[in-house]
Amino acid sequence: MSEYYEEEYNGLSEEDIFYIQETYRNQRLKEALIGPIVSTLFHIALIIVLAIMITDKYTSEPADIEVKLQEIEEVQIEEPPPIEEPVPEEVESEDAVNPVLTTVVIESAETNDSALEDISDEAPSSEDDSTVEAVSDVTVSPSAFASPTVFGGRSAGGRASALAKFGGTKTGQKNLLKALYWLQKVQNPNGSWGDNYPHAYTGLALLTFLAHGETHLSKEFGLTVRKSMQWITTEPIGLNHGRGYCHPIMTYAICEAYAMTGLSMLEEPMNRSIRKIIDGQRDNGGFDYLYNKSRDRDDLSLGGWNYQAMKAAYGAGCEEAGLTGAIDKAVTWLKTQASFDDKGNGFPYDSYNGKWRGSFTMRAVGVLCLQLYGEGEFPGVQDEIEAISTVDYEQLFWESKRKDNLYAWYYATQAMFQKGGTMWKKWNRRFQKVLNNNQHHEGYWNYAGNFHKLGITPLDEKIYATTFCSLMLTVYYRYLPTTKGGLGDRNAKKVKLVEEEELNLIE
Repeated sequence: MSEYYEEEYNGLSEEDIFYIQETYRNQRLKEALIGPIVSTLFHIALIIVLAIMITDKYTSEPADIEVKLQEIEEVQIEEPPPIEEPVPEEVESEDAVNPVLTTVVIESAETNDSALEDISDEAPSSEDDSTVEAVSDVTVSPSAFASPTVFGGRSAGGRASALAKFGGTKTGQKNLLKALYWLQKVQNPNGSWGDNYPHAYTGLALLTFLAHGETHLSKEFGLTVRKSMQWITTEPIGLNHGRGYCHPIMTYAICEAYAMTGLSMLEEPMNRSIRKIIDGQRDNGGFDYLYNKSRDRDDLSLGGWNYQAMKAAYGAGCEEAGLTGAIDKAVTWLKTQASFDDKGNGFPYDSYNGKWRGSFTMRAVGVLCLQLYGEGEFPGVQDEIEAISTVDYEQLFWESKRKDNLYAWYYATQAMFQKGGTMWKKWNRRFQKVLNNNQHHEGYWNYAGNFHKLGITPLDEKIYATTFCSLMLTVYYRYLPTTKGGLGDRNAKKVKLVEEEELNLIE
């Protein structure tokens, strides 16, 4: 070791090195002790001074103290870098029952073949063939539904799912929204629509908004719906207008409005209107103009609106006496009309003289009404819908000389949808393309629908065409397809979930 030190420190001995180290340690110890000693003395002195000042405070007048504010430089402290949270691994589960609905991208009418290919030859229905939960992630709205299958998946999620499943298109739904905004714009200040026959046009317009899931609580169209429902509750029902068509159309709208809102203010008008239909029905189950029961005549066209109104009333939980009996009579009568003669000419317009037997329009009316009552598998219905599917499509073009075709389209579109399969696929491609190509850029359809020459105005004609076209574009979710139990449990009880005070009607 001595050899090492002698080489490292130029020949110093061990004693010299030890002495140097000892001296160095002592020096460092002194330096280390000076700071604490000075600090201790300083604090002792400070304590003594403070003690003197405190003691002197109680024996002498307080001295004037001048306080000076000194700006201190703020020191920025760097924040530590954020800690990345671990991303949980996705776990696939095969037992999921209620998958979350995501945004559905729907192609245009020209490119939506993939969605159409998903429709089989079987009648389309929800996955469990019982309720709308499979296609709707949100309840339509607080309602008094007697059957969940009466009204379709009209919520945003329900619409998206139904459109994807049944072949709806983005273009068609955009045009539908344009139509709703146009109807909103031309609504009368009092809440009604139209110049002549406002009961019918208000009913058709309100049905259109309801079909899209719009209620008095809707953000965009809530005020429009609210005003129309207010008009319904204050305006006497139009019994003797338009040969009797106005009353069932208006009743139809009242019943759907009550079903989708539960507003008690609509219950009495609904019951009163349905009472008139029940009392005006002929004993055999048919209907004549102005609810005339004195002559042997049944009008299927007029009856169609009454049957739709009764269906909506039942779906709304209406408890008016005789409603189920009237429905039973209607179903029985409609079945007899499906096989009117031995030549395959069913559903005549006028059963008294067999007028317009086997016409495209009346077949569509009769078929749809039986479908809505859960009788879509009745043999006569199958025969008639086969006849509808083989009609010459050329006569259904927009430029057709027959001005009642739009009325027929309304029924045929729903009947084909309820049937489903290849029939619906073919009809769906045709009618959407025609409607999309003929809508005015402002949002309305201008179609000469005044077949009976009832003296309607140009505005009435636009409202007439726009409501029918719009209702066709809601077919995917308005009434979900069903071939059984269309009326559900007839003993289901009505439950009010929304009180009248929530309406906030404008005076």
